[in-house]
Amino acid sequence: MSKEMIKDTKDKIADFKRFSFVLLSLSVFLYIGSMIPFEGKETIDRLALLITSYVSIGIALLFYRKISKWKKQLNEGS
Repeated sequence: MSKEMIKDTKDKIADFKRFSFVLLSLSVFLYIGSMIPFEGKETIDRLALLITSYVSIGIALLFYRKISKWKKQLNEGS
């Protein structure tokens, strides 16, 4: 790997870590919002919050998998 490719991969890893952290934070807030009771909240609202929370956790896990793959490539290429 060239130095430019290594730098690019390290930058991607840093970006994907940030994206994953933001998605996990978002999923926590959505989950808490679905569990806090308030007047007028319907079952569909709670379900939408839970589904969105789980989807964002899934996307964050996919990002962590990509990060793992890129780190492995960096270790093998160095």
